[in-house]
Amino acid sequence: MAIRPLNSIVVANYNTAASASWLSGVVLVRDSATAGNVTLPNGANRANVNFGVVGFSADDTARSGNTMILADPVGANFTDASGNFVANNTGYYVVSKRAVADFLAENVNNVTNPTAGTTGFEGPRRGVGVYSTPSGQFITDMFVVGSGSSASAANADGGTATYLPGALLTVSAAGSGASQGKMVELVNTAWGPVVAVVDRYDSAAGLLYFTAK
Repeated sequence: MAIRPLNSIVVANYNTAASASWLSGVVLVRDSATAGNVTLPNGANRANVNFGVVGFSADDTARSGNTMILADPVGANFTDASGNFVANNTGYYVVSKRAVADFLAENVNNVTNPTAGTTGFEGPRRGVGVYSTPSGQFITDMFVVGSGSSASAANADGGTATYLPGALLTVSAAGSGASQGKMVELVNTAWGPVVAVVDRYDSAAGLLYFTAK
């Protein structure tokens, strides 16, 4: 999956475990078990846990399912059923991205810092790029389509999400699986941290435009 920055100043570098696996665009948090590392959030505890959100992953560490968001310079202008002209000449669209194994996470069985000694504290780890600047504007396909935070529980997804401009976004309640780390619309601010605000939802392209908090 993918994320495309429209307005972002900093791509920070954070350590992560070599065995970590996720796609660009997911929300990343501090790993409470390993000082300094980042990881996917356990959304099942989103209402009760301070996630320590650091930003959105700029890199893929998974080998499959990668996509990229490209600008469409030609567009697909059309006339809708009411006779209105719709211009899509400056839109964006999602395509599959080829993963090059040389640039993805590999298993590291020894320390990466000679001064770390035999404890291996410095490894196995590798870096991952993170868009960490508040107020940065992005486009992503890493959100749960049509599903927001549940209207009955703080630890569940399933409520209808419209993703209208100004809607608040939080982390999916998934503790594992394909939705882990993705964003959903936040119905009640007591049910989780606000990680972003919707700018626009392009349902035809399956893309969400948002501003990071």
